[in-house]
Amino acid sequence: MQLSTEHILTTHAGSLPRPDDLAQTMYDVLDGKPVDQAALDARVRAAIVEVVARQQKIGLDVISDGELGKVGFSNYVLQRMTGFEGNADFIAADFAEAPGVAADVFGSEGSRHLRLPVLNGPIELRDTKAVEREIADFKSALGDTSADKAFVPAVTPGHVAFNFPNRYYKSHQEYIEAAAAALAPEYKAIVDAGFNLQLDSPDAAMAFHCKVQGGDLDDPAAHLAAGIEVLNDVLSSVPAEKIRYHVCWGNYRGPHHKDVALRDIVKLVLKSRAKFIYIEAANPRHEHEWAIWKEVTLPDDKALIVGAIDTKTNTVEHPELVAQRLERFANIVGKERVIAGTDCGFATFVGFHPCHPDVAWLKLRALVEGAQLASEHLW
Repeated sequence: MQLSTEHILTTHAGSLPRPDDLAQTMYDVLDGKPVDQAALDARVRAAIVEVVARQQKIGLDVISDGELGKVGFSNYVLQRMTGFEGNADFIAADFAEAPGVAADVFGSEGSRHLRLPVLNGPIELRDTKAVEREIADFKSALGDTSADKAFVPAVTPGHVAFNFPNRYYKSHQEYIEAAAAALAPEYKAIVDAGFNLQLDSPDAAMAFHCKVQGGDLDDPAAHLAAGIEVLNDVLSSVPAEKIRYHVCWGNYRGPHHKDVALRDIVKLVLKSRAKFIYIEAANPRHEHEWAIWKEVTLPDDKALIVGAIDTKTNTVEHPELVAQRLERFANIVGKERVIAGTDCGFATFVGFHPCHPDVAWLKLRALVEGAQLASEHLW
């Protein structure tokens, strides 16, 4: 992914709202009901064409396929890999002091179908053609648009080991390494196809205040360090400029007052060999953290994708506010090293919409308009 010396580029975190009929079929996939796979594949292809065209019309510079063919940004391992079954319970420390919020946050139809599986066997590729279909569908929808102006998200080994409790491997480290080995072909296929690879690693921050019942993660900092080290190893031959590393505190509408501070994890995060470090910077719990870049030096070989849009509210940011958020970073790390993004995805799991799907597209338009304003001010 190339930086611009003329204006601030725009992108987002990957997942976009699925059409209602596609979501209903995905619920059947999650619930283990019979599905006409050929019909599902055809509907996914058509939906990707639509979502690519919509992103292009808005004016986004670096786009995705919306992750429309996946049941979720992380639990798509259910579709592609062996070893995963059942369901585990998600636990977030911030709900302890506001227990009534959880029912509101997880009361949607999407939440009722959400599955966070348990690992009961070795992780091995079950559907070896899945990533090939994903790549082919996206390339077809892009037409003449360069794959370098697009990205494909993939879950990280660390997030797999955080999110899906280990019932098979002898240690947490062994689990992370096994997940890395299983995911490595997916990463390679994405980059070999010319796309930018986004590594989704909410565990980098979430592991400090969240857990999944029965998980074996005891030391969040050690987990983060191990996850990055394993990733760097399996991606050692991939050009750093093809990699985006996304850090997130959880795309759910909780209080988030137990979130770990970016200051406490940033040095570990910067050890990722990814050129593009992608951080939240718009929501009210983390917007203030732009200031840490006055103290923490961004390495010369890295750039920031800045979350300038909050994905957990239905309020559409004013473009001037988006511009202000971007300019704060640009004035510290340099305007050529800032890309405008969203805090997280708009549909991280099927039917899970902290922000209403209609509003998601309004927010993306505000992102583009805000980046244009910031560019006018900075250039």
